[in-house]
Amino acid sequence: MSELIVCATDFSAQAEAALAWAGALARRAGSRVDLVHVLRPYKEDSRTMVFEAGLVEGANLEATRAHLREVAEAASREFGVEVRPHVVRGEAHEEILAHARREEARLIALGTTSLVPIERWVIGSVAERTVRMADRPVVLVPRRRDPSPWRADAPRPPRVLVALGDTDDVGGLRFATDLRRAGPCDVTCVHVYWPAVEYARLGLTGPRNAMAPDPEVVKSLEPAMRRKMQALGGPGQTTVEVRPAWGDTTTALLVAAQEREADLLVVGVKRRWGLGRGLSSSVGQQLGRGSLDLAIACVPKEYAPAVEELPNVRTILAATDLSELGNSGVRHAYALLRGRGGVVELCHVHERDFPSRAFANDVPTWRISDAERASFVEQLRALIPREAESLGITTHVSVLDGGRAADAILQASERLGVDVICLASHGRGGLARTVLGSVASEVVQRAGRPVLVVRKR
Repeated sequence: MSELIVCATDFSAQAEAALAWAGALARRAGSRVDLVHVLRPYKEDSRTMVFEAGLVEGANLEATRAHLREVAEAASREFGVEVRPHVVRGEAHEEILAHARREEARLIALGTTSLVPIERWVIGSVAERTVRMADRPVVLVPRRRDPSPWRADAPRPPRVLVALGDTDDVGGLRFATDLRRAGPCDVTCVHVYWPAVEYARLGLTGPRNAMAPDPEVVKSLEPAMRRKMQALGGPGQTTVEVRPAWGDTTTALLVAAQEREADLLVVGVKRRWGLGRGLSSSVGQQLGRGSLDLAIACVPKEYAPAVEELPNVRTILAATDLSELGNSGVRHAYALLRGRGGVVELCHVHERDFPSRAFANDVPTWRISDAERASFVEQLRALIPREAESLGITTHVSVLDGGRAADAILQASERLGVDVICLASHGRGGLARTVLGSVASEVVQRAGRPVLVVRKR
């Protein structure tokens, strides 16, 4: 992709702000700017002679070109970069995207709209339609945004906040890397979570402060974020933040950006087509609708396609009910780590129902006794192969007290961040599985990671 930046203008104050931002970034990156103005498609008026209509359209076109040249020349002098004017005719968002694709531009800069809500809901805006259909980053610049942090002589590096979700969304990180190649940028990666969802996923019990980052949730989510940030290149400081949110994720991201005095918020978006394009909105599109003093980069997933890599299996959760069959699956967990080493989280679920699962650990009579726990631990340790230590395999033993076995296993796998779950199955099928249920079957259906099921011979 070239270093070209496409900036669209309708000669409004919002467009002037977008051009100032694009010019500052172009000077910083040593690139140029294509300033694009789109005229509406020509439609012949039946009440006007074709010859007269042609004269009017021709005069308007020449006047627009002259005005655009003046704006481009003024911006070129101000920012010290090449700014080339382009006047095209058609639907605004379609022509902007077509020009960016044709010239292989690195990004598109647009001023945000000032449409009232009902107009925006009915007809949308050029910025919103461009974001929905773009195959490259679109930066939405508000009218009052100061571009000075992006100037080459700025007293401090720009502050960039990248929103990271649960999926392999590396588009925002790639965009931040592109910015850092042009000069130092301080990047903060933020993940916003819903407390109730994370408590259920991790099996967290007892009273918790849902308005502040939960240490157990942060411990679970941070490692994956740091692994993603390994793809972040270029100079500048990097930080990670995990924060809770109740309700709209958009609001939490905006609060995080304001608290850190961010100069740019980077969010991932999904391209919308057909009916879904009209009825659905991503976080990035919601952000772009607000009247905010914050530049927002909307990065489509296509900007950084996922790279297929061989999975690295280093940690395995081996669950057993301490029966002969359940224990038979344990050795397969160790076999997966033969030759490379790693960690086996060897666990047993002491299944039982609680009157109140959320506060079970706070009532002494509901907790497993020390003697029972010691007995389970002893049985688990007896399952560790003698050669495990010499193979570089470390074993952690744990007893999960109470609840359903499938729930406890899945929650433990999330808390520990294991690569694989390993357990044995009776191999029941048909009516037997329907009546009796199957822990292995439920784990396979619900797990968000690979599951090795050892079948009964």
